[in-house]
Amino acid sequence: MRHKAYKVTPLLALLAFAVPASGQESVVEGVVRVERAKVLTTGAKSDKEVVVSLEPLETKPIPPPQKRVEMDQRGMVFLPHVMTVQVGRTVAFLNSDNDRHNVYFLFEKTGDTLDIGTWGPGQTVTHVFKEPGVVVTLCQLHLEMAAYILVFDHPFHTVAEIRADTQTATFKIPNVPPGRYQVNAWHKRLKLKGQPVPLVVQGDRVAVPDLVITKKQYAK
Repeated sequence: MRHKAYKVTPLLALLAFAVPASGQESVVEGVVRVERAKVLTTGAKSDKEVVVSLEPLETKPIPPPQKRVEMDQRGMVFLPHVMTVQVGRTVAFLNSDNDRHNVYFLFEKTGDTLDIGTWGPGQTVTHVFKEPGVVVTLCQLHLEMAAYILVFDHPFHTVAEIRADTQTATFKIPNVPPGRYQVNAWHKRLKLKGQPVPLVVQGDRVAVPDLVITKKQYAK
């Protein structure tokens, strides 16, 4: 028995195999390398965290997630030591120690400070950041405690960890819409070498040229 052959028109073939590139989100990935320096990667207050961000040059504003993020005070340290958050997202500050703790912000961009309070074991206080920038987070009751919160006006950021053996960190940022971006890296004591990297995002996966962080005197 013969099967009837159906003719596929050029238009139907196009519809069957076309991929809507204009609305397709991408995974942006790459590597951060440490150059002419060595990063300590052990301990709760190590230097292993590096923040990678994609600054949109043309993407429309995206509202922050409703789910809150948390920073704990446990073992007399802030955990995590480095955090990224979008403007407008709620940050909960926990106290998992048996001591009273305080949270005190220093905003690097302006030099302003803000004390959001002191509370006891098991208690939680929330805060919403309204402006982007680097926020040094301290406890006025325990001066050895410090953390860093990087606040962005977009959701395209991540914290990667530098490996001790390779002195490199790999990163992935998912759900990035097509468009033009600038890729930047932040580290608490090292600087991005050169300028932020221009990037055009299009397709399933986009690889970023290696980002290099180094001492300030070698960064330019």
